[in-house]
Amino acid sequence: MSVALGTSACSGERSAAGSSFQPSKPGVLTVATAFLPAPGFWEGRPPTSGFEAGLAHDLAHRLGLNGVEVVQVPFSEIVAGRLHGADLALSQITPTEERGGSADFTTPYLSAPPGILALRRVDAADVDGLRDLRWVVSRSSTLTPVVMDRIRPTHDPIEVEDRAAALRVLRSGRAGALMLDLPVALGLAHAEPGRFHVIGQLDGDHGLAALLPEGSHNVEIVDSAIRSLQSDGTIDDLTERWLGESQSDVPLILTGD
Repeated sequence: MSVALGTSACSGERSAAGSSFQPSKPGVLTVATAFLPAPGFWEGRPPTSGFEAGLAHDLAHRLGLNGVEVVQVPFSEIVAGRLHGADLALSQITPTEERGGSADFTTPYLSAPPGILALRRVDAADVDGLRDLRWVVSRSSTLTPVVMDRIRPTHDPIEVEDRAAALRVLRSGRAGALMLDLPVALGLAHAEPGRFHVIGQLDGDHGLAALLPEGSHNVEIVDSAIRSLQSDGTIDDLTERWLGESQSDVPLILTGD
C-alpha cells in the first residue's frame, strides 16, 4: 500500500558536509512502516495522524521536501533493511546489533524502556505481581526475552507470531499483559483508555529510531534533522499530543536483575 500525503516545502536541511537530502522520488519523503493502523503512531485512512505520521511530515518539511508518501512494508522486511524503495522507515523500531548488520539507524527520537500494557481490570505493583499475570509474547519481539528472563512468569505465556496477533489475544481477554516499548504501550492506552492501561515500566536504555537502508547517503542528514526536532521541542509536542501520559509518570517496577 502506498499513500501520498502533502506538506509544505522549506529550505532543506544540510549535513555537516554540506550535502542535501537525496530522496528516492523527487520532492517526496517516502516512508516505510509496518503497522497500519498503529494507535498513537499512524492513525486514519489514509494514515495522516499520529506521532510517526507527524514526525514524517516534520522531517519532510525540515529536509525541504514537498510531501510524504507512506508505503506499508512487513516488519520483518524493514528490520532486514529491505524498504521496498522507501527512503527510511518509521515503524516503532528498536535498534539492535543484529539489525544494525543490515540497516543503518539514526539517533533515537524517543526513549523506549520496556512497558507493560494490561487490560483495565489487571494490575500489579511489583515483580511478584507481574509474575502472576497471564502474558502473551511475540516471537518477533526483542522484548520477549525480557519477559522470560526478568519477569519469569509463573504461567507459560501464550506465544504468537507478531504484535498484531499478541494484541488480538490481549483484547480477547485470554491474556492480561503484553510487554511493549513504553511509547507504543502509551499510544495504545491513550487510544483505547476503556480497554488498556500501562501498569509500569522496567529500567532500560533502548530507544525508537528511524531506519535507513545500509550504506544510505542520507543517514547523517536525517540524524541531524531528528536532533533539530528534539532540540526545538517538536518531538515533545508530538509526544504530548499522541501518547498522552508522560513516560516519567509511569511507575518503575524493579525486577532485581
